[in-house]
Amino acid sequence: MRNPLLNTFIIASLVLFGGLYYYSGQVEDHYSDNAARYLNASLGSISSWQVADLKAQLSAETLAKVDDEQLAKLCADYAHLGQFQSMEQPLFSRLSGALSLFSEPPKLSYSSNVHFEHGNAVMTATLTLEQQRFKLYNLNLGKPEQNATN
Repeated sequence: MRNPLLNTFIIASLVLFGGLYYYSGQVEDHYSDNAARYLNASLGSISSWQVADLKAQLSAETLAKVDDEQLAKLCADYAHLGQFQSMEQPLFSRLSGALSLFSEPPKLSYSSNVHFEHGNAVMTATLTLEQQRFKLYNLNLGKPEQNATN
């Protein structure tokens, strides 16, 4: 039995999702080089693990939600990593790229393996734009996955 309404819905959904996938690819192409440079520079600054250096990289929206005590705890939690050394090529989240169509300013998520003086971490960062410059909306440094054969 043919259902023209269902067929129309499926075709419209495919066009919508295909369009969002294409759009997210365009967003990635537009921002990826600058985002990688920003993440390298900001991680270098942040890895002093001083609250003032972290605050300088955070967006106004984020600063409105956190206080100095929370930032001091975060710096203390990550200070054992030491100074930032390098970062592998950040991977862009296509979902954040697609959702950026609906948010102003856009919020773009990246992840990467990051190497510090005293260890490695898996970074997930959400960047936003303020006055045509990237700022951190969110940053997390987690433990790298352990190899199952260890």
